[in-house]
Amino acid sequence: MKTYKPSNIAPSQGIAILAAASLVSGVAIGSATAFISKFIYFIVLFPMGMGFATGTVLGLAVKKGKTRNPMLALGWGIFGGILTYSSLMYGQYINFQQETEQIMGHEYNLTDKKQVGDQINAILKQETGNSGFIGFLKLSAKEGTSISRGSSKIKLNETFTYLLWVIDLGIVGFLAASIPFGSASEPFNEDGNDWYGDKQLIGSATEDIKDELIRLLNIDDMSGASALLSTQIDLPMPRIDVYAQSCISSPESDSVITVSYVSTNAKKQVMAKNLLEGLVSNSQRSQLIPQLSINNNDNSGD
Repeated sequence: MKTYKPSNIAPSQGIAILAAASLVSGVAIGSATAFISKFIYFIVLFPMGMGFATGTVLGLAVKKGKTRNPMLALGWGIFGGILTYSSLMYGQYINFQQETEQIMGHEYNLTDKKQVGDQINAILKQETGNSGFIGFLKLSAKEGTSISRGSSKIKLNETFTYLLWVIDLGIVGFLAASIPFGSASEPFNEDGNDWYGDKQLIGSATEDIKDELIRLLNIDDMSGASALLSTQIDLPMPRIDVYAQSCISSPESDSVITVSYVSTNAKKQVMAKNLLEGLVSNSQRSQLIPQLSINNNDNSGD
């Protein structure tokens, strides 16, 4: 089996799609979360949701633009994550301005927006030494963050509030970057100029022959490996499942073979871990999966 390596090709259209997705998703998701945070906000949970949402959008953009450069996808993912969290913080700054405007309007009868804005900046300048968005961030950190724990609340001081923001940013950035990175790393068929299709189970084996199966695949003994596989789909776990992926646009080109170790954890949940993934030629695929070759010949004769 040949080891699959991404070609690192990034079409100009794909870069444009990825860049646009980073900008739009970052601003939209961050702004929407800022609006929701006026009513409720869960520390860590919300950043996880923001990062996952941003990463999912960028992963789809990678697929749409046929970008198979993982590092480029990673870079735009990091940018998208930073923009998402920055949009959240700036949205909270807008919330702060609106709430302060309402208070000043009710208590001091100030309705002129410019005058109110000047007063807000004056307060921020007095409290933190900076006005505008930077002053708001400093004031928020200075006031600290409250974390609910059951019926009690824990108050974080200024230092720990900054640390919490860094952790939240790290969560958003990690998820926003890792998902498109994984998408760009998935097998792409250069001959067919398309992503490989869904995985199809071609056989399973018992755990005790795992090492022998992998050895045979690594030395390209496809007939020997095929002899170890069973078409029985309900083999007891732990077991070895073998999958194949082909490209619809180029059915005669290389196929992706994946060997997975399938087991259950303490909660009886099914877990799968990839042990081996590589490319096999059309002739090797016919040896490993003879039934596919037969079916293809039957279909061509119809």
